[in-house]
Amino acid sequence: MMLTEKDKAFIKMWREKRTAKFQFFSGIVLQIVLIAVTYKLVVNYFSGGIFDIEVFLKYGLFGLILGIVVAFLKFRTNEKRYKKLKPGS
Repeated sequence: MMLTEKDKAFIKMWREKRTAKFQFFSGIVLQIVLIAVTYKLVVNYFSGGIFDIEVFLKYGLFGLILGIVVAFLKFRTNEKRYKKLKPGS
């Protein structure tokens, strides 16, 4: 099977990232938590709402759970693609 340049770049990138599983998961989880909390902060600011730490903790927890799910699914998808494209398989 002939690999495209995009596939070759993916194999090279994933070969390095798959060994650092904790960094991969924590990076995605942190991004999603920060996006969720920032979203709530911006919405709260423009709606003129009162700052309530409990609401931000709920959004942080939601972001944490969503981040874990997304990181797991992304890792699994990339791993399947890597095994399919890996030379010698």
